[in-house]
Amino acid sequence: MAQEKLSAQVPNAWLLDFGQSLRAAVGARVLLQIIDKPKLHEVPCTPPYCHSVLPWQGRLLPVMDLAARLTGVAQAAQYLVVAGYQEQPDEPVRFGALLLSSAPLVIAVADAQACPLPEQPAGWSQFACSCFEHQGAAIPVLHPGWIFSRPPEA
Repeated sequence: MAQEKLSAQVPNAWLLDFGQSLRAAVGARVLLQIIDKPKLHEVPCTPPYCHSVLPWQGRLLPVMDLAARLTGVAQAAQYLVVAGYQEQPDEPVRFGALLLSSAPLVIAVADAQACPLPEQPAGWSQFACSCFEHQGAAIPVLHPGWIFSRPPEA
């Protein structure tokens, strides 16, 4: 019965696969573009989890490898998603890009699915504002501003 209710809901989130069994989600309006096999430009003297940029609509977007940030192991990304976010409602939209190992999937999420953040890998709380259960797994909900606008924690 609970599954029937979920399947009747309107999709409101994107499920992101970062590889290494790491999955998270963002709101449906956060993703602006999905790019297959993106052309990235390396930036010298940058950390391994954010060492490239993507030319996009006249801008250079930082590209975050969240798997590398959380585990220290870089992934072989097949996809990239462009995310748009605002720190405050009256501020301009900011943009960043996330590397994915597979194409994102649109899903429906309800408040009843809320659950605690996964304990492993440590560090989800730096990037996720909440979490929900999906198909037996805890899925952190990412806050793009926390990924791209906050300085990294030690």
